Amino acid sequence: MSAGPTPRSTAAGPGESSVLRDVISPVTGTVLGSVRLAGPLEIQRLLRERAGDTAPLDRREVLDFLHRLKEQLLAHQRELIRTTIFETGFITADSREIVTAAIEFLADFETYAEDQAGPPTRVPHSYAGKSSREMLITHRPYRWIAAVVPQNASLTLGITIIASALYAGSRVLLRPSLQCGCTGALLAELVERSEPPGSSVLIVNCLATDFLDACYTAEQVDVIHYIGSNQFALPVLMDAYAARKLCLLDGQGNGMLYLDETFPIEHAVDIVTCGATRFNGETCTSVNGVLIQQEIYEPVRDALVDVFGALRVGDPTFPETEIGPMFSREQAAGLARALRAGSHMRLLCGGSAEGAYLAPAIVEGVARDDLLVRQGLFGPALWIQPVRDGELFDWLRANQFPLGDAILSTRPELVRAFAAQSRAARICVNEDPSVESMFEPWGGYPPSGLNPVSIWIDKYRQAFQLDGRLGLDRADGAAA
Repeated sequence: MSAGPTPRSTAAGPGESSVLRDVISPVTGTVLGSVRLAGPLEIQRLLRERAGDTAPLDRREVLDFLHRLKEQLLAHQRELIRTTIFETGFITADSREIVTAAIEFLADFETYAEDQAGPPTRVPHSYAGKSSREMLITHRPYRWIAAVVPQNASLTLGITIIASALYAGSRVLLRPSLQCGCTGALLAELVERSEPPGSSVLIVNCLATDFLDACYTAEQVDVIHYIGSNQFALPVLMDAYAARKLCLLDGQGNGMLYLDETFPIEHAVDIVTCGATRFNGETCTSVNGVLIQQEIYEPVRDALVDVFGALRVGDPTFPETEIGPMFSREQAAGLARALRAGSHMRLLCGGSAEGAYLAPAIVEGVARDDLLVRQGLFGPALWIQPVRDGELFDWLRANQFPLGDAILSTRPELVRAFAAQSRAARICVNEDPSVESMFEPWGGYPPSGLNPVSIWIDKYRQAFQLDGRLGLDRADGAAA
């Protein structure tokens, strides 16, 4: 087993909490480092100290800060990659992709942001020319965005939120995942060295409940953005509503994929395997279930079982490793039990847990009301099911968390019908749905009607309407 990165610890300053949290690596089972946990009173104090920082953020200063932050990430790239491996269990290639994607995002953010800009929407009061009034939909920044990010994308989401919120003119209070606390502590250092404008970024390692409690009571926090487990999403939404905060929710997805006879089987098997096992199958866009046209079910099933059985599980630092450990031994054991939850389900391969490692698994014989089908799974496993003509959309509608669906077919009419019938926020056509871009629109988590699919910058500024005589074209100042 490879040695982990140099342990990183954060010490308490005067008047700060001295409670430490050990970050345990799922790879080695040992302590990577210890991070100091801020309490709710400290978080509130940090916000109060910045209450006077209300000046609008200068967009040029924001972009210059993001450039400096990119340089800091480049200088610490190797440390970030290695720490990511040992915090998450992701293999080296996947961990490298996380860090390089964050650097690329910061490098190209200005171009991306300018490409998304457009003129405000204008609507006349009357199309018959009977009124000189007009309505304008425009936007203004929120004051503080408080964001909670999960362990499977703590760095990339943290960078995305910081860049997007600051460009929108909002300030950011970020709580990284504690499983990625070492990366979170390093990111906080790099942000501070990069000198964000106007004390506009705060990163705190703390318990999620302490963070949220502090934000509910902080007057200057306008938006709470929760990204994490589905089981906590509804309580966060209810508490934020009670605190009169806007709440954005992004939870786990349950990705389904449909394959028909027009798509090459060998290529389909490659896409499904990668989609189910990339990042150890622990992303919101991972393939959880595969619906296969009945006529080709058996050859596809046999090919998938062969490929899954040959996947190499082990130390994620080794170049030949294809599957690393899950985040904890409890998670691996829980998934192993879920794969055996119904007597009607047949485990075709894998499914055994050893520590935090799970042998990549495939099950068949599922029913539409099974939890695996309705809510998905989190790890290197999937269920497969043959479907007849007319059954496909009933299976899609069984999904409680349709964040992303995929289709592999060369039939345009079927692709159009699939996109129309699916309730997913993201439809992937003839590509691996687990491959994401940090530039892609985000949102559409079903239980949250406040977070539709949109670019990140728009999430962090408040749209509002101006109504009146908005055009002042005449020299005397009267409305034209």
